Amino acid sequence: MTQRTALVTVIVIAALVTAAAAQEGGYRAEESPFQGSFDYRVNDDLQPMVEVAGVRWTRFGVYVKSDRELDPEKETPITVELGFVNTNSDSVRVLVIALFEDDNGVTLDRLECAKVKANKDALKEAVQKYKISGAVLQATRRVYLFCEVER
Repeated sequence: MTQRTALVTVIVIAALVTAAAAQEGGYRAEESPFQGSFDYRVNDDLQPMVEVAGVRWTRFGVYVKSDRELDPEKETPITVELGFVNTNSDSVRVLVIALFEDDNGVTLDRLECAKVKANKDALKEAVQKYKISGAVLQATRRVYLFCEVER
């Protein structure tokens, strides 16, 4: 192997390692259960970027259909979208509970999502339907998230 070939090989390997690290990076390891508070508004996509007991939490979102107006006097249909990547060698179940909070951190409502089964070494995305008060959805500025991984 020539010196030039060796140098090119080292550069290619370094680039591949850096790219792989960039894809893996950014997740903060946390124990199960994880609890944390995030700035959040309804119809935004949140990326918690935590790894809870080997499960990477990639996304959380609460969405109202674009053609619906938020009536503070009525229950509003929503979808909750969750995304996880299970890096464990076994399947797990993930429980997510969300507390909707106002600007001052006062809890407006609580939503316990159905448990999500995440297969080993796979991306799992789930969409769940609920109804929440339009007043809560309008006032939400933060979300306090609880995530527990069950084996």
